[in-house]
Amino acid sequence: MTEQRRIYTLPNNLMPEVKAVTFAKCSRSPEPFDKIVAELTEEKSAEFHEKWVVGFGHSSIAEHAVISLAIENVSNIATKVIEDSRLASFTEKSSRYQIFNKDKLYMPEVIMNSDLKEVYLDAVNSLMSAYEEMTQPMMDFVKQKYPKPADQDEKLYNMVSKARACDNLRYLLPTATLTNLGMTINTRELENLIKKLLSHPLKEMQDIGKEMKENAMAAVPTLIKFAWKNNYITETKKQLKNIADWELGQEAGNNQAVTIVDYDKDAENKLVASILYPYSNLSYEEIAKKVRNLPEGKKEKIIDETLKRREKFDAPLRELEHVYYTFDILLDYGAFRDVQRHRMCTQSNQPITVVHGYDLPPEIREAGFEDKFKAVVEKSVEAYNKIYKMFPEDVQYVVPMCFRKRVLITWNLRELHHFISLRSGKKGHASYRRIAQQCWREMNKIQPLLAKYIRVDMDEMSISWAASLENKDFYYNPYAARDKQS
Repeated sequence: MTEQRRIYTLPNNLMPEVKAVTFAKCSRSPEPFDKIVAELTEEKSAEFHEKWVVGFGHSSIAEHAVISLAIENVSNIATKVIEDSRLASFTEKSSRYQIFNKDKLYMPEVIMNSDLKEVYLDAVNSLMSAYEEMTQPMMDFVKQKYPKPADQDEKLYNMVSKARACDNLRYLLPTATLTNLGMTINTRELENLIKKLLSHPLKEMQDIGKEMKENAMAAVPTLIKFAWKNNYITETKKQLKNIADWELGQEAGNNQAVTIVDYDKDAENKLVASILYPYSNLSYEEIAKKVRNLPEGKKEKIIDETLKRREKFDAPLRELEHVYYTFDILLDYGAFRDVQRHRMCTQSNQPITVVHGYDLPPEIREAGFEDKFKAVVEKSVEAYNKIYKMFPEDVQYVVPMCFRKRVLITWNLRELHHFISLRSGKKGHASYRRIAQQCWREMNKIQPLLAKYIRVDMDEMSISWAASLENKDFYYNPYAARDKQS
């Protein structure tokens, strides 16, 4: 007799470690899951993990132990370090829909205990004071500039107006601003995250790592108990920093927003061969050879057949992942916070700094706040220069989100479809919309056949906003100005 199919959830009250053992035993036990779990205790589960996960390194078992952590009052820098974990889910307090509090700022211990305390406090408090003072006037300005459509609900209009005001105001927020995020993560990834935090040069990260471990141990006492500071991470990064300083110097480099620095030169042939591969018995090399001999029109038709039936929420086939593009991106920190969330790609981040200059949102000038904006931002530059000499890591907290930073990202073609279509959309912030649009333009220059299937929103308002930022009247580099004077 054929066994009846069964699909069911495990009891909600099970400890994560018990759930992990329940699924792990499937590989050796013929018993159904509900019988396995009925025979397990927390003690038996701990013994199992001690032997098989800790003792024999079968870490994949730990992926079945999933916990959710609420993380509150951490700096905006910390959220980016935490969210660099690929295999986890995050939801973060939005700088577009919430007003941040002047009293909620991270105070780096080493700076607070030094002669530079007042320099730091003056800089971050000035930024937050300007942010608070400009909040209501910016609300009034955007409502005047964008009157309520007759058919729009008043509540929705107020929410949209608040977002428009915050889109401009968030450029003043220092990275020291405290925020909240929720995280759901499996224990294997959590162990890696804790190691990374404990090995980070910033004390805030180390403290978060310790607290994260202490709180998670209540739910998964066995699986993360050996998450410690990692000597390989700390020493390797320290030496690479020394080498980079010696060999590369401290120059800021060019101010190109988006540059493709590497990509699959044979992407079209590679994509077509990958698309056809699952439907053939030939080796990839044999398929690739046949594909190279196909007329260009046939290759285009195969790509078209692969992508033309996609509806709004359909992801492209996975075969697009075999093609890659590496972008060097220079963007304001506020935009980086959103771009960084696409963490399935490969990212290499440079530090937060003031050497690349800052963006002044055009609407800040329109509303009459340019002088106030520039005054407090320039004060943060002065503070940065003073603090950097003694505390080159902790100085990052004084930098407001208007300053630009670099990130190197390698996306596969499938990820690019997702990133460009999502981040170029009308509901997004103009600063990251321009990055998504420019990524598409750069790709279109080199491979228009593949770029044409990526859904990109080239809305005129976003392009106009982006053009304003590229204009020198809205981009300021205090370092360049100082060099010119000297």
